[in-house]
Amino acid sequence: MSFKAVGKKKCDVLIIGGGGAGLRASIAAAASGADVLIVSKTRIGYTTNTYLSKAIIASSGWGDANDTKTVHGLDTLKGGRYLNNPDMVDRFVGMIPSETAKLQEWGVAFCTGEDNRPSVMKIPGHSFARHIAGKNWKGSDLILPLKQKARNSGVRFEERMFVSSLIVSENRVSGATCISEDNRFLAIAAKTVILATGGFGHIYLNTNNAPGITGDGQALAVQAGVTVQDMEFVQYYPTALGKRGSRILLYERLLAQAGVVLRNNSNEDILKKNGYDVTSDINRDKLAQIIMKELLNDPDQKTTVHMDLSGLSPEAAQTLSNLLPPQWAKGIKVFQVTPTTHFCMGGVVVDSHGETSCQGLFAAGEVTTGAHGANRLGGNALAEVIAMGGLVGKVAAERALGLDKVGGFDTGVQQERDCLEAMFGKNGPKPKTLVQDLKETMWLNAGIVKSQASLDKALATLMSHKDLPAAVETSRDLIQFLEFKNMRLVGEMVCRSALERTESRGSHFREDYPVENEKDWLVNIRVTQKGSRLVLKTVPAIQSSEE
Repeated sequence: MSFKAVGKKKCDVLIIGGGGAGLRASIAAAASGADVLIVSKTRIGYTTNTYLSKAIIASSGWGDANDTKTVHGLDTLKGGRYLNNPDMVDRFVGMIPSETAKLQEWGVAFCTGEDNRPSVMKIPGHSFARHIAGKNWKGSDLILPLKQKARNSGVRFEERMFVSSLIVSENRVSGATCISEDNRFLAIAAKTVILATGGFGHIYLNTNNAPGITGDGQALAVQAGVTVQDMEFVQYYPTALGKRGSRILLYERLLAQAGVVLRNNSNEDILKKNGYDVTSDINRDKLAQIIMKELLNDPDQKTTVHMDLSGLSPEAAQTLSNLLPPQWAKGIKVFQVTPTTHFCMGGVVVDSHGETSCQGLFAAGEVTTGAHGANRLGGNALAEVIAMGGLVGKVAAERALGLDKVGGFDTGVQQERDCLEAMFGKNGPKPKTLVQDLKETMWLNAGIVKSQASLDKALATLMSHKDLPAAVETSRDLIQFLEFKNMRLVGEMVCRSALERTESRGSHFREDYPVENEKDWLVNIRVTQKGSRLVLKTVPAIQSSEE
């Protein structure tokens, strides 16, 4: 089967991903005088994790005068169990106060106090109240003004196009190829490329991530010869609504209230069952593990956990009204909750300016590694997205404007087109079936609670699907199959890294190695593709001079 339409575009800076990092990078790149194009497989701005967020940003200096970037940085390193890249931490915590001021200039409205300055709040893990939130506690408070600012800056948008490959020749990127569900093939020539595709939450059955967050950027980078790191560190939110956990229910605020209880099918208080009388004694990771063990211990998978809010006082309910599910207004007081995949700390290795080992290829936001180490503190995701997006966009533009046309593009495009057209056929399972099998495998065997046996089981399933053909009869099938191939590659990297780290640290929990091992495992695990196989390497974690 051939593509019905073949097109070609060019730009100075190509940005892959239309969320907060991509939009902020585009604004910075355009301000430097570059011709900027954003390509996204979904609607730019809307179908993103930034849009689904509460628009909460950790930004020192807006509250207590004693709260500095140094304190924010130390909190971040401690939360990451000292596996963070201290230089990246220093950059994003140092830049975010001025970045949040820019956001206000561009039309982002924050919750404010009587003095009309943004109100600040404190989130666990942070030494000071340094968090500001969108006026309506919605990601749209942040992402829509960014999108408008990008459009006003002359940034071009290409929506609903799936990036199938980066074109790389002699370790230099020269653009990318894309396909659409209506059978179009598009080649985009660029002098520099920025990956801003987010994490890989959808390799798991349960996730509150936006649709399409399938690890595309990590897979594209690895296939281009770039190294990834810390793939074993995936953050799970413990209490999300429903069986699949599509929307988080903020346990930090709710479980602290008198009369609120987490119960299993036997009506047991599962916190007391596990020795926790005071909810402040339990952190996010431990709570997710406790709930997941309740679910996994039932061989028939019929156990459920519920957050019982029937004992919540009317006064507390009024104060927390913006955090309660809409069903609360209909008199529903008990809600099924489950852990859900929330954030990925692992990703593409970049230098202090966001450039990868492939010349001209940059990355920003959750697709990268280094900012959060073994775990992420609340509010730091958007702080990194905005700060590093701005930095990377500026540097990528300056690099692009200093380059002439990059060679090797046309040959790479033709090779990719031939490869894609060869994938059409009727043999094999439907891509949708492969995706569902992968998500279930990863959730049950390589998710919150892991062991040598469970990880080996997950890895065996992933490897059995490595070169499996699929029934690809339409362009939509082809996109889903390519997504699956990306998910499978990312899943393999996660499993191999988790097997390698024989300890528990941060968000990474091994039942067979439940203790943090400071002596042997203060290291980062890196993964590189050599030919058709993945190679792992450990490198000593960089220690901050301020510790």
